[in-house]
Amino acid sequence: GELTDLAQTVDTAAPRDQWAGGAAIAYARANSEQRQVLTRLAELDRKIAWHVNASADVVTAGRQNLDSVRDWVNAAVGSVPPGRLRETMLMQIANKGLAELSEIIEKTNGDANAIAESLRRLGPEFDEIRRSLRFGDVKESPEDTLPGEESEEGSEPEWDKTDLSSGDIEAIDEANRELLQRMKAEYQQLPDGKVKQDRLADIAAIEAALDEEGSHLLYLERPDDPSKMIPAATVIGDPFTADHVSVAVPGVGSATRHAIDNMTREARDLKREADNVARAVNMQTTTATIAWTGYDPPPELKDPSAWVDDRAQAGASDLTSFLRELDAASRNPNQTVALFGHSYGSLTSGIALREGASAYVDNAVMYGSPGFQVTKPADLGMTDNNFYVMTTPDDPIKSVSRLAPLHGWGADPNEVIREGGQSRYRFEHLETDGGLTPIPGYEEKMGASGHSEYPRDATRRMTGYNLAVILLNRPDLAVREFPE
Repeated sequence: GELTDLAQTVDTAAPRDQWAGGAAIAYARANSEQRQVLTRLAELDRKIAWHVNASADVVTAGRQNLDSVRDWVNAAVGSVPPGRLRETMLMQIANKGLAELSEIIEKTNGDANAIAESLRRLGPEFDEIRRSLRFGDVKESPEDTLPGEESEEGSEPEWDKTDLSSGDIEAIDEANRELLQRMKAEYQQLPDGKVKQDRLADIAAIEAALDEEGSHLLYLERPDDPSKMIPAATVIGDPFTADHVSVAVPGVGSATRHAIDNMTREARDLKREADNVARAVNMQTTTATIAWTGYDPPPELKDPSAWVDDRAQAGASDLTSFLRELDAASRNPNQTVALFGHSYGSLTSGIALREGASAYVDNAVMYGSPGFQVTKPADLGMTDNNFYVMTTPDDPIKSVSRLAPLHGWGADPNEVIREGGQSRYRFEHLETDGGLTPIPGYEEKMGASGHSEYPRDATRRMTGYNLAVILLNRPDLAVREFPE
């Protein structure tokens, strides 16, 4: 009861409506984690109470049964008449009493052992609570390793979240693959149902993505709650040494199990197009392309969560942390980073840029965007020379983006401003229709249509070409779109 009261008290310390912004979001998450820890401790406390009571019941029942056997033996012995058969009858009474005594002890021990085994299974639950305490992204230090966590002396403790600080893509990939297998073994033990199905589907999609030649598992996190999606990121190339890196953020319906496999192939094609462009213009450079499914987007457009920014706010915080850690681990001081946000992912990316991620981003392209909560690039820490929008003529999200000002998502990304008889997009637009590029002799590109083709077939589409030149930090090679 005291733990439950503490959890309720902590809940009252949430920011509510009187405090907003990046710090408020970070504080709210930490506060929520603290409340969850107290709630879980209260639940475990109740489980311990049940086990203690059950143990007491077993002991009480055993004593009562022993008392009954004793009373029966005493009564039986008292009823045996004297004579030549007395010793035989007493032996029979003793044998029966001993048999019942043995049965009682065996049953009592069995019940007690079953309770003890059940109680022991609570130990890892307490350990998990302890390991989950990462407020402010603080990671567990080796000296804090719990007894029994190390398989052998000198071995490293098992982590539940990627540490990028080494800047060694091979070592990070290896550690993440080991964590993935541990998670797979753990989730296979879950009861059959949607949670088990979804988590194993997350893992299967990650494994499929890693079948792509040259892919590495850059980021992986074991969620505290098995009902939550597994955050992950794959990369083609070395993001710590490459001259130019891109990070793609997906939109609605792009949970890890639905998106990371396709996004990794798209990352592969984008890297190929960027490398092709670099060769065509004689750039001696290296690239890496990241597919980031590090937040839980709305499951579908008709879901109510797709029309509010709650998931985008949470995802923006995670995205900013990822970009910050990536920047800190980079071994290339001249590296540039391009952020590509699709659909609801552009809202997530916009919030992240506005809340400080622009410090780690050199260029950004938002495509199929419903809005990103600003009215000008400067609000994102960006400029007209490094922030761009792509919208296909028949993208159905255009009807949603017109409503951006009405539900607090900033200006319509496709708004046209008329000044002095001239028309321009509020945000610089890149071409999505097919056509030629500014590079002499470079192949003609086909157009994109609808809401999903922007990142697909990057080596063939104009949208892929434009993303590639922005990745290369060569906006001078981009094909711009201008209002009619």
